Amino acid sequence: MAQTATIEQSTVDTDPTGPNPWLVLLSVALGLLMVVVDISILNIALPSIATSMHASLAEIEWTLIAYTLALTGLVPFFGRISDVFGRKRLFIIGEIIFAGASFLAAQSPFMLWLIGARVLQALGGALISSNTLAIITDTFPAGKRGAAMGVQAILMSGGAAIGPTLGGFLVTHFGWQSVFYVNVPLGIIAAAFGAKVLPALRSNRTLEPIDWTGSILLFLGLAGSLLGVTKGPEWGWATSKTLVSIIGGLLVLGLFVLWEMRRRSPLVDLTLFKIQEFTAGQLAGMFATMSLSSLTFLFPFYWQGMRGYSAEAAGVLLLPLPLALMVAAPIAGRLSDRVGARGISTAGLLVLALALFLLSRITVGMNIWNVLWRLLFLGAGLGMFTAPNNNAVMSSVPSQRRGIAAGLLGMFRFTGQSAGIAFAGVIFAIFAVAPGGFALHGLPSTGQVSGVAANGAQFEQIRSAFVYGLDAVALAAIPLACFGALLSLLRGRMSD
Repeated sequence: MAQTATIEQSTVDTDPTGPNPWLVLLSVALGLLMVVVDISILNIALPSIATSMHASLAEIEWTLIAYTLALTGLVPFFGRISDVFGRKRLFIIGEIIFAGASFLAAQSPFMLWLIGARVLQALGGALISSNTLAIITDTFPAGKRGAAMGVQAILMSGGAAIGPTLGGFLVTHFGWQSVFYVNVPLGIIAAAFGAKVLPALRSNRTLEPIDWTGSILLFLGLAGSLLGVTKGPEWGWATSKTLVSIIGGLLVLGLFVLWEMRRRSPLVDLTLFKIQEFTAGQLAGMFATMSLSSLTFLFPFYWQGMRGYSAEAAGVLLLPLPLALMVAAPIAGRLSDRVGARGISTAGLLVLALALFLLSRITVGMNIWNVLWRLLFLGAGLGMFTAPNNNAVMSSVPSQRRGIAAGLLGMFRFTGQSAGIAFAGVIFAIFAVAPGGFALHGLPSTGQVSGVAANGAQFEQIRSAFVYGLDAVALAAIPLACFGALLSLLRGRMSD
């Protein structure tokens, strides 16, 4: 029997004595910051985890893959659930779960425990991520949402910026467990603050069933297809494991669509995709994330393996991208409140495409500042796009559907991230791995590759092959950014 609950309309109490919307934004941002920092901080800790727990490469990869797959599959489900049960309650529960799962991860005696704790983290992260944009959209009036989205983008990029640097410091001085322990007090503080300042939502006591079957189909379809896409470069694209994962996942997603079309109260209201602004913005965001993640996935290897910098130094050298995003996003968000999202978001993706072209010209011996200003350009383009696009997508849907809209926005973003990394792996394998004679995951951070001395002729050959592959990935990502720009340009008139 379907479970029923009351839909809470996404309108906050307008009592002037009620909570300050900027305090609400701060509360939401604390939870989101915890999730974003955890993603970027863990990458620096992975080598220490592998050494400490004698983990294989496959086990280390699954600490990332399990989290991403679970997060992608759960975000749209919890977005829909928040439309029914209310956003405040689920958001706070998510913060508590995330903090508790982080504590369990820090206590991991073996890798399977850690992977399980990461899945539990994804459960909390999905509850947080699926409600963030919906709460912001509910709280701020239409003329101020762009600015609020810009601040939200600042905090996301700030989390991505401090993650590698903070992670390098914590791992060096306190061990890998500290990258998880740091989430425990932050989660407790965020949950307590949210309980105090997040507004209660008015409720229209309209009964609506929860689509549990649709939830299971969506999760299995996304998990299967993304597993195949993520592991395809390692398994081989023509192997049975890859084909079964991708084709099976797509078939299940097809069943999900057919199921949803027959439901009166579907998990995903497919009529939302009839809104041109909504659909174009979701797809443009996915292609933007694909183009960005395909390149940023490789840059830590460039700074550490190819240029010989330490993990802490590499974290600092990656700062220009999120810092530029932090500056561009609020400015673009404010402008979108005044002139609309279409022109600004489209220009942002064109700037992103130009930055990708400029990054395709880098070399191993290039002056460091010549690389850094290109990364600044990349971050500025993404900042110009993100805040206006999120504002337009969230403002285009009815208030009672903002939870699922935010969940789908997260789903498309995480899908783009996974697909972008897989895309980079394929291009890089063609242009660098085979010619250079090394494995991508074998790149350490000390200026050596696969045991080859840094001053040897073979190492110079490998460095040349790596940069050739990096340049090829940057060039191949340009059409993705351009297609996203086209989708953004063709979005509905309401964002002009």
